[in-house]
Amino acid sequence: MSGTPEDEREQTSAYPSHATQSLGPNASSPPNEPSMTRTEALELCWKILQRAPPKKKPKIDSDPEPPLQSGRIDNPPVLDSQDSGYLCKICRHIDFSYLIKSPLEQVMKEIPLASLEWIFMSKNCAFCCLVSPIIQSALEKYHPAPLVNAASVTCTLQTVPMDTDWFGARELVVYLSENIVDFQDTRFYHFTPAPNGGVTHGGRAIKIQSIDHQLARSWYMNCLEGKCGSKRIPARTGSLPNGFRVIDVQRNCIVEAEPTCHYVALSYVWGGAEGLENTQQNRISLEKEGILQEKAYEIPNTIKDTIELTASMGLRYLWVDRLCIVQDDRNDTACQIAAMDQIYSLASLTIAAVSGDCANSGLSGSTTRPRLYIQPIAQVQGMDLAHRPRAFEGAVNQSVWNSRAWTFQERVMSYRTLFIAEQRCFYACQCRSDVFVEGLDVIENGSGRKLDGRVELDGPMGNLMPSLKSINILTYGRLVRAYTSRRLSYPTDILNAFKGIEALLHPLFRSDFLYGLPRSEIDSQLLWQPEYSLTRRRDLLSGLPIFPSWSWAGWVGQVDCNRFETVSRIEWVEASGEHFTAQQFCYPVTATTDIEKRLNFRLEWRSGLDKESGLPYYFEKQNPDDWFLHPTAAEEVRNTGPNVEDMTNHLVFEAETTGNFNIHLVHYMPMSRRASQRCTEDSHELCPLGVLTPEGHLAGYLQIPGEIFNRFRNDLENGTWPSDTYDFILISRGKLSVQEERDEVNPESMIDAEAITMEKAYFADRPQDSGLQGLGFDQQRYDAEKPWCIYNIMLVEIKDGITYRLGVGKIHIDAWAQAHPKKRIIKLG
Repeated sequence: MSGTPEDEREQTSAYPSHATQSLGPNASSPPNEPSMTRTEALELCWKILQRAPPKKKPKIDSDPEPPLQSGRIDNPPVLDSQDSGYLCKICRHIDFSYLIKSPLEQVMKEIPLASLEWIFMSKNCAFCCLVSPIIQSALEKYHPAPLVNAASVTCTLQTVPMDTDWFGARELVVYLSENIVDFQDTRFYHFTPAPNGGVTHGGRAIKIQSIDHQLARSWYMNCLEGKCGSKRIPARTGSLPNGFRVIDVQRNCIVEAEPTCHYVALSYVWGGAEGLENTQQNRISLEKEGILQEKAYEIPNTIKDTIELTASMGLRYLWVDRLCIVQDDRNDTACQIAAMDQIYSLASLTIAAVSGDCANSGLSGSTTRPRLYIQPIAQVQGMDLAHRPRAFEGAVNQSVWNSRAWTFQERVMSYRTLFIAEQRCFYACQCRSDVFVEGLDVIENGSGRKLDGRVELDGPMGNLMPSLKSINILTYGRLVRAYTSRRLSYPTDILNAFKGIEALLHPLFRSDFLYGLPRSEIDSQLLWQPEYSLTRRRDLLSGLPIFPSWSWAGWVGQVDCNRFETVSRIEWVEASGEHFTAQQFCYPVTATTDIEKRLNFRLEWRSGLDKESGLPYYFEKQNPDDWFLHPTAAEEVRNTGPNVEDMTNHLVFEAETTGNFNIHLVHYMPMSRRASQRCTEDSHELCPLGVLTPEGHLAGYLQIPGEIFNRFRNDLENGTWPSDTYDFILISRGKLSVQEERDEVNPESMIDAEAITMEKAYFADRPQDSGLQGLGFDQQRYDAEKPWCIYNIMLVEIKDGITYRLGVGKIHIDAWAQAHPKKRIIKLG
């Protein structure tokens, strides 16, 4: 991650200050205590890898002073300037050996180096000569290269933990005061070659032109044999789809896979590359032995290189969507897409081509694309210091491959993955939380690492994977948030590329999904909110919206799913005209009307409270590790619902609605998000707006996308505001986030009429909610101490009798009741 200089971070937008003031807590300072717990140390290490450049700029002198920090050498030896280990007057005072082996207390302490000009000019200093070409190479990545006044750019040195060994040796990072290079490119470490390797580098550069096939195979085989980590990958479950085909890399043709076939799966970016595909016309010919060798010139480079890599690792079968799915057969395509969770989870290994932006890019380090990277090494104070190629975060997580929606589910569902990056390979599996890295360093490549990972932080996929003892909507929310941040070439693919994730989540909800939302928890998940700018997803040809407005699939942009406890206040209307509550859809059919059977069903469940999120959860006595937001019976014994209206994507339900509120088109900053702070007078991303009573009192707030805000503002300025077009809908009841204690009362048994106050009140001793700590309503007018005092609302637009979502927000229950809402049937499209 690239940092942002301090002077940039403190800039404000052109929008009024009340619309740009930050609400987020300040970044915590590094601990000053001489020691810390393991947990504190791990949290600190995690922050370090994502930190911005140093806040303080060292003083720039034409002849800079030596550093005065820990790790200083007061009277260093001065070598001859022609000696390979010579250090300049700055670097010779730095105890590099201490920094490499330093305790956690040294981490994050900045050691001033000099100006960038000094480093560029120090032609004989071993360390400056190691750093200088790396920075120059990083600058050359930009087109055009930035104009840099090297004399005004200052450099500092800092120790950070190695991501492959957090409690072992450190690595050194050179930070620049100006944001002109990514610090991922300026990392250095103590190179530790294998003791029996017979290689003494002595400051010579290392060039590894090709993928180390033998090392990659050893990672894979060690994992298969249970030598990788303390966890074991579960036995294969599920089955491959009908007509599942693979490439036989020995016979060079497409074959139908056996049910127990052990195969490699390829994950890559298509990128519109031309080349051989499996079609109805050539399907049979591709099953001829040797055909892929005959047509090698037609096969995209990435696929061709993966076939070669699979064979060299001693593996026989490879699955590649382009050649194993009949691309112009709609039935075959639909069948395979629906089974993506099985295809990748049942694969023995996934090869991820993370360094390319299309199928013709090839695998870096392969026949079609030899590596160009040369790893420089210098002898500094008697040890080999080497430039560290991009770590996993920069090489994989910041790649084009990792930005694509299709590759998201492929990464999440794979148990073992070999990531082929630009400079080197990485291997990750679900047996351990760290990664192995290709190279001659024994710590990085795993040969000198302990069997069990020493890191207790999240692994390469973070905490996205569905896990035991994780509430279902929290797991879902993490996945959706990550998925919606990714890009698609074709807008219509947004749901297809999520099918595998849905299948993975199905047992956590005991339901299928409606346009990406879990059917069994759709009441709460209608309340998703934009994280940043959001626009309607539209067909590329017609420009018309595709997918319903109530689903995040109907919008382009990252979203944040509802993760708070709510109690539904809508009744679903089925095609038969019957009304069902969300609770009735979760209960067995026999328990929806029989109180005794309902009680017996609830007695099968136990409850708990998640300390981190504050959410309650429920689990069956026989399945204590599966946590549900609400008790949910098996699908075969309950009514399936809610359902969309026949031949449409409309949700039909009965709810309270009102139009007796005004929307204040000034940003309500207590409820702003990061994107809101980037709004300017001319450009808006995500806008928190106050909901006012006719008397002008703040009753609640909404979050709406910038494109909706612009439309509202234009309508007001042009006098075209259609007052009868917009409406507010009551979705559910909730509580304030500051009300951490959960009452003993069962929320599902609450009667709103008993909590509502219709008489208008005035609390003179309470704040008006004009400060940053506001709760979302005027606390002098509405009682903030009332439990469960919030309604979750949706702002909708009405067109031809169909309502469409514009945004969601919250309002005080008394303000809502005093607006005299009416119940009506809603068709939400």
